[in-house]
Amino acid sequence: MSFPAPPVGPRPAQNRPVPGDVTTAYQLWCGVLALAVVSLAASLADLLSRRGELLDLMTTMADEQALEGITPEQLESAIPMLVALTAAVGIAVVGLLYLVVRQVLKGKNWARMLLTLLGVFMSLSTLPTVFGVGVGEGVAGWILGLVGILQAVATVGAIVLMHRGDSNRFFLRLPEE
Repeated sequence: MSFPAPPVGPRPAQNRPVPGDVTTAYQLWCGVLALAVVSLAASLADLLSRRGELLDLMTTMADEQALEGITPEQLESAIPMLVALTAAVGIAVVGLLYLVVRQVLKGKNWARMLLTLLGVFMSLSTLPTVFGVGVGEGVAGWILGLVGILQAVATVGAIVLMHRGDSNRFFLRLPEE
């Protein structure tokens, strides 16, 4: 019994060299994720520095009938748990995004599309910061604003690089010219 010959077409992405634009985009995405960790740390530091305001807000919320019976001491003891939970969720999100970013080097088009959508959203959500709207107070606010702008610039650069000619051929497994 004879079998048909395998189709002759583009090589799988695993056997193709990764274009320089894709490698640079990967590095930019890694920079965006590193800046996300810096942003998370600044947010947590700001949260801890405003512990009194947070406690007042939580006390006001506890005065509602549904949360009746919670003491201020219980609320104050919940703040470290809140900070730890925020840190854990933030690190988990960054870790998941890194797993997606790694798929870019493997030529996974779904990863490129997902990162493009997330990147556009991130960049557009930074626009108010560029114009000085929504920047927090103090050093943490300035750090968060600066990090957000740097993330947006790196994100736009990565998106552009992921959609250039060589990158398109790599992700879509088109034959090389």
